[in-house]
Amino acid sequence: MATIRLTNKQLRLIQTALDLYSRVGILQFEEILSHPTINNLIYKKSTSNEKLEVGSDTMRGKIVEIGDDYIKTKGSWGNGEEIKTWTDIDKIKLSPDWNLYHRTNDSIKGMLNTIKTQITGERFGVSGNLGIHNKDTDESCREAFDIIQVIRHEFWKESENRSHTVDSNISLTTTDTEVIVKLDTISEIRKRKLDKLDKK
Repeated sequence: MATIRLTNKQLRLIQTALDLYSRVGILQFEEILSHPTINNLIYKKSTSNEKLEVGSDTMRGKIVEIGDDYIKTKGSWGNGEEIKTWTDIDKIKLSPDWNLYHRTNDSIKGMLNTIKTQITGERFGVSGNLGIHNKDTDESCREAFDIIQVIRHEFWKESENRSHTVDSNISLTTTDTEVIVKLDTISEIRKRKLDKLDKK
């Protein structure tokens, strides 16, 4: 049996890639809108090129103060309105024109629905798709889905706040799939961090 060694972060990426593969295979094309490259390009197109200044609306609230190495914003983070100080200035982004952002996404979804009709000859509703168990869905999509289930279940088992979500159970859709996943241990993660420090 083939073996591959990955970090937990790399394993998450494989999970995401398999998820995209299986969703495209059931014609859930609108899932591409959540791809970071595509989402970031739509965000960029919908956002002005203005510089950050006091009064600017950002993804972290409204800017109320700018210093040499910090920015303070006012917003709500679950405890009512408050002011927070941020030192990762390069990560603070202006809020987009949300109307333009959503119009762009809706327009793309409409075009993707047209493509679904071109492929199948059928009309789909918003976010309509074949489904993972459809007879026209390729078996490889179900195999990918089973691998996803095993991976996400392992991450669920490692979680401190377990709840009964889709991650808490595995319901395999194929009979001959055997997937064994073993996550990084804390000691392995620490060792990698120390190795990185030693190389600097």
